[in-house]
Amino acid sequence: MSAPFRLRGLAAACLVVSSALLVTACGTEQERVTAAAPAQPTGTTSASPSGSASPRLTDDQAERQKLVPAAKVTWDKAAQAAVGEVQQSKLAEMELTWAPSGAEASASPSGQASGSASPSPASPSPAGPSPSGSPGAQTPVWENTVVTQDGTAHKVWVDAVSGQVIRSEQDPDQDADDKSEWAARLKAATVTPQQAVQAAQGRAKGTVTAAELDDNVWKVDIVDTGNWDKTTVGVSATDRKVVSEDVDKD
Repeated sequence: MSAPFRLRGLAAACLVVSSALLVTACGTEQERVTAAAPAQPTGTTSASPSGSASPRLTDDQAERQKLVPAAKVTWDKAAQAAVGEVQQSKLAEMELTWAPSGAEASASPSGQASGSASPSPASPSPAGPSPSGSPGAQTPVWENTVVTQDGTAHKVWVDAVSGQVIRSEQDPDQDADDKSEWAARLKAATVTPQQAVQAAQGRAKGTVTAAELDDNVWKVDIVDTGNWDKTTVGVSATDRKVVSEDVDKD
């Protein structure tokens, strides 16, 4: 074989080897790029425009978020209506809740609801008919207990949207001891509900949703509409001093 032919063959062989090495190198580089690329997430929700997810509310917080803004009548207006319904009475307890079953009866001119059904305060019916809204809608009410000088307790429900008394009835479960206890408790309480709430609001900001005279302490519930936590502030019923404070974050 002549020398020129051998040189041409050697050159061709070198060209083939070089091409093979080039292909191998490109493939290796492609593998590196593919391995380095981050995996794309699947099934994830997109971030909110603000860049942060809203905190998840507990069941109680979600219920407060629904109930509190629905009420248009403040606690003091409701208390005034309840006390005005029963002559010579004082407020002993009140709470913002949903209208109980049977509270859909229309209020009479005197404030006494018409209709014979007796509501069960312990078992409100959130899906019951609404005194101030369309049938089937939830209606917020202030459930009040007012007590006369002899200790007789009356339950008075005030529509938290219209401010009307929708039902009022004497507590049928009271006995003589119950009446004596209420009479003594109210006589010893020299701090009014208004004064107790004022003291409680000095410790917690928000919307008042309940007040209760428990022995010699007013317990006032205040809901923070920023995070829907509830703070219960205990205020002495004799000197207005704050004696307890409990935050419910559930």
